[in-house]
Parts: sequence; C-alpha cells; structure tokens
Amino acid sequence: MDDGESNRYERARICIDFGTALSKASICLDPMLPIEMGVKPLPIGAIARAEHPLLTPSVLYVDQGRLHFGPSALEHARRGVDAQRDPLLSFKTILGATDVNTALAQKLRPSMDPTGTFKARDALVLYLAYLDQLIREAIDLAPSVPNMVANARRRYTSPVWRPGSGVDKTFEAIFNEAASVSQRLGQLFLSHEGISIAQCKDALDRAAAQPGQGLMETGIFEPHAAAATALAFTNAPTRFVLVFDMGAGTVDMAAFEFDETTEPPALSEIKEARQCSALAGDEIDRILVELYVRKRGGEKSREDELRLKRTAILSARDMKRELFATGKTTLKGGGWMATTIRAQELMEDQNFRTYLNALRQTVAASLSRVIARAEAAGAPVVDVVLAGGGARLPFMVDLVKSAGTLRPSNVQLRIGPLSPANPLYGGVDASLRDIFPQIAMSVGGALVEMMPAK
Repeated sequence: MDDGESNRYERARICIDFGTALSKASICLDPMLPIEMGVKPLPIGAIARAEHPLLTPSVLYVDQGRLHFGPSALEHARRGVDAQRDPLLSFKTILGATDVNTALAQKLRPSMDPTGTFKARDALVLYLAYLDQLIREAIDLAPSVPNMVANARRRYTSPVWRPGSGVDKTFEAIFNEAASVSQRLGQLFLSHEGISIAQCKDALDRAAAQPGQGLMETGIFEPHAAAATALAFTNAPTRFVLVFDMGAGTVDMAAFEFDETTEPPALSEIKEARQCSALAGDEIDRILVELYVRKRGGEKSREDELRLKRTAILSARDMKRELFATGKTTLKGGGWMATTIRAQELMEDQNFRTYLNALRQTVAASLSRVIARAEAAGAPVVDVVLAGGGARLPFMVDLVKSAGTLRPSNVQLRIGPLSPANPLYGGVDASLRDIFPQIAMSVGGALVEMMPAK
C-alpha cells in the first residue's frame, strides 16, 4: 500500500456504543471520503453469534469458575435462574455515574460474582477487551475494510456530557488495560466455553502493571453523535434538531443548532433543552413484567415466585419486542402454563398510562425550549429525531406530537426515526432500515469531528 493510502487510514476512527441492552461499533475510514464509502457499522453481532449481525448483548456472566460474554452470557444467565444468579446486564450505569471512580471501585454483587473476585472496573476492562476482539475479527473478515484500521483510534459514546473533548484519564487507563487483556487472551473471548476466572485475573493483574495501547481518543455525548448522524445523512437539512434517544436505561434529549456556513459544518448545543430521564425501555419492561405477574397470579412458594420474576426480567426485552410486533406476547420457558399479554392490556394499564404521561411532559419541556429558539431565529421547522432502541415503538411519534401541542406554535415539527423509513434520510442504506436508530450513535460518534461543537 502506498504512503498516501497509509496516511489516509491514519485518520480512521472506531466508535463503540456500550448500549444498556446491546453494544454496537462503527468505523469512519476517512472523514474526507463520501459518507457511503467512509462510514461503516461493524458486524460485531455476527462474530458474537448474536441475533442481529450488528448488535451484541451487553452482558457478562460468571458461572462455575468461568466468565462468559455476550450471547453466551445471556444463555448461561437464563439457565442460572434456579440458582438465584444474576448477569451483569449493562455497563452504561458506570459510564453515566456521577462519581465514576467510586462506581468502578464497587465489588460486583454476590449474585453476579459469587467468588467475590471482580470489581465493576474489572468487568468493564474485560468487556471492552471482548469488544476489541469482536471488532478486530469483524475488520479481518470485512472485504471492504483494510486490516490496518483495526488499530485506529477509539472513541466511546457517553450518556453524560463531559466538558471538553479531550481524553478522560480514567477511561484512557481502562482502554489501555483492555488492550493488554485483549492481546493476552485473544480469541478465548470468542469461545463458547468462556474464560477461566484465573486466566482473567492474571490478565487483569498484568494489564494493571503493564497497560497496552488502547488508542482511546475521546468520549462523545450520545445525542451529539445522533445529531451528527441525522445531519450527515439527511437530504433536507434544517437549522434546529432535537434528538430524542430512548435506550434501555435512559431517555436522553438534546437539541442542536446546525451551522452550514462553517467548514466543516458545526453543531452548537441548545443546553437549556438537555435532559436525561429514567423513563426509558427498562421502565416499560418493568411495567410489562408487573402486569404479567399480576395477570398470572401468585406462585405456590416464595422460591417459585422469585424464579418466575427472574425469568420474566431476563425475557422482558424479547417479550416487549414481540408484543409491539404481533400485538401479544407469552413468557417463554420456565415450565409454567402460558399466560398471554395483549398490547391493548398494556396500553390500558394504569402504570403504563402514568408512564406515558410523565414521558410526554418530559419531552414537552425540551421541545418548548427548542421551539422558542426557532421562533426567535425565524426558523419554520424543527426536526425531532428519534434514535435508540425505543425509536420504533409504535406509540412514540404520536407521543412526541402530543407533547408538541402543549406549546402551541407556528413552527412545524418533523418527527420520525433516524432510518430510511423516514423520507428525510434517503442516504441511509435501505438494508439498515430497522436497525439504524440503534446503531446511529456509534455511526455519529465516528463521524462527529466532521461537525464539531462550536
């Protein structure tokens, strides 16, 4: 490869999105390339043997002296219900913690790690090393991505705004240790048999003493990444954008003003519109599980009741997906008689109605601030971009429309998912139609330097 080609790929970036439910990764080969050539989601789910080729479950599970990751961890967790064991289901709570170092220093709960070996920091280092192996394997197998970009600088999406765009020293250290662990344990991370606790502990200790080169560049505020994606792919850019990002753990709202007069174009955040709420996908799951347990009735014993709840919690995301896709759902497995929940029952449930009203008020608070800014600037349109796993929930567009009526205005709201299902985003590959709202943060995180904040 000639020097020009080598220099081009020195500008490559990989962005990791540690979703509460599912992790994703994308690469920007070169910000100077056309977007359809330069930006690619990486098929880490295919390497992990997950349900979707671009998504892998954000799960770690300790079982009989071994650690399992991703789909294998989820499989072991479902088998561990009778033993009253829990998986580590998300790393997002650590990334979003007010005091990150205190959160990282916490020991995993005994139900997660009965050996008492690991702290939250260890789990994050190991999971990041697992993702590094998935990314490297995905790049190695991708026909249109040069192998050298496996060593591109890394970014991660963050659920909280961290001032400045420089490297966070805590996460830089974690990335460096994860690089060492990844190199030492290699493709053991991809084995269905998992990795022994002794091997993991040895790799962690060696990494702490001699970290690797994690190549971590910066964290990217998730709504900023989603807004960058929306504006990069839209065929009808507008001046004001409100990002409504519903993940499993949080709903994040942030608004931006887009300035095309600069090179590259700039995104300035409307900070008074920023909100982070727990009214997210996990809250819907909780309400659905409670409705299921109430409808089913009590179990014969306390142990059976706890077993039912653990099974339902592990299955809640799949139940929710089935419920909104088909109109009904039934808890799979566990040996219980089938109890079916219908979509109408959830929509009429008082807890769910209370949830929807609270979410509507939260959306309205951000919308009113953006609309006021648009009115002052004489802008006729505000785009409301729905991102994250909750973007395609069937009630979401109507909920945002309803929130908009609480603040009457002549400003038009264009509401829709960040997907080719929305005519505003014709530049998105049609094969990514259903999944694009979920991978948008990793795509935008790799892109975002093209549209830096002022």
